[in-house]
Amino acid sequence: MSARTDAIAGLQTAAAAERAQEHVRRIAFFAHDSRESVVIKRVKAFQAAGASVIGFMFHRARDKEQPDPVWENIELGATIDRNYLARLPKLCRALWTVMRHRRALADCDVIYARNFDMMALATAAKLLSRSRAQLVYEVLDVQRAFIGAGFLKAAFRWCERRLLSACDMLVVSSPMFMTRYFEPQQSYAGPWFLLENKVAASQVAAVPKAAIPTPPSGPPWIIGWFGTLRCIRSLDILSRLAAAHPDKVAVLIRGTLSEEDIPSDLMRAQTANRPNFQYLGPYQSPRDLAEIYGEIHFTWAIDFLDAGSNSDWLLPNRLYEGGLFHSIAIAREGTATGDKVAREGLGVALREPIDESLVSWLLEMDAGRYADLAERARAAPRSLFVDESDTAELLTRLVEKTR
Repeated sequence: MSARTDAIAGLQTAAAAERAQEHVRRIAFFAHDSRESVVIKRVKAFQAAGASVIGFMFHRARDKEQPDPVWENIELGATIDRNYLARLPKLCRALWTVMRHRRALADCDVIYARNFDMMALATAAKLLSRSRAQLVYEVLDVQRAFIGAGFLKAAFRWCERRLLSACDMLVVSSPMFMTRYFEPQQSYAGPWFLLENKVAASQVAAVPKAAIPTPPSGPPWIIGWFGTLRCIRSLDILSRLAAAHPDKVAVLIRGTLSEEDIPSDLMRAQTANRPNFQYLGPYQSPRDLAEIYGEIHFTWAIDFLDAGSNSDWLLPNRLYEGGLFHSIAIAREGTATGDKVAREGLGVALREPIDESLVSWLLEMDAGRYADLAERARAAPRSLFVDESDTAELLTRLVEKTR
């Protein structure tokens, strides 16, 4: 990332922010967790695009205390992951809290809701407050509650269709969410915008300017699995790979465990006394990104948590973070991530069975093959990984809809 490239990107961001600032002055952001890194990233991107933000946000109970929001925030209480029915009483209480602040809501140009339950809350709040703000529904994951047969899943989809009919814009992080779910299953034909999980320009600016380290171009080949850690099959595949080839492969795991999917006791048991298979705990983004991605050759960008649906359709944060720091992505063929990796030359898309494909690919790796992959990764344009103007363009689109 040269100074000239940073300067050009800064000018592009400033120009896009100036266009978006025309009318989008204030955004009411309804979110499930004020302390989640992706929520914080989105708020900062809105602010960088020239809008002020007031949050109407829950938070998740965590083992370690997290810093309070640095934006104006109306606290809605604590909530839990993946259980919409259990959240219903909390949402009802939250609606009362929101309505006590309806004057602040009425002053907003955009009501921006992350996820289904927050969209339901935001829609009710807009209706009751008689707000004229644009209503935006952002979806970064299609949850398993909406996929498959059964009365309850069909009921969730029906409720979501009602919410979609009320929204002015649908925002998704992967085009496959549209082609595999919203268009064929929800018959959605309204406006939508692709806002990928890129690294925010403000995050890049906050990364220390020291040179990015690089590991030696030879074994052990180091795979990094970073981010929110949910996929038990990924843990199993990488664990067995490291055990079978201790001299050729090392695996570094960093991030926050999803205790519902990978309990901390299991992670400790899997990584205990294994120098080539380590869990090194959480990291801070963006501060630690250059360091952790500079230690590895390959980014593990495969997910099986909801294989056949959400895991196949999403584009994960680690794809963009790793790409920004020139790490080579390992993806799965036939998924949105695999398609992007193959199309943009960001790494390899492996076929099932992944276990066998991964072993044969890594055992054939040598310095020459690695150099070819690394050269292609370094040649990828910065705009593939950094939100230089995407958020500002979304706000511009919303401004245009008001005219």
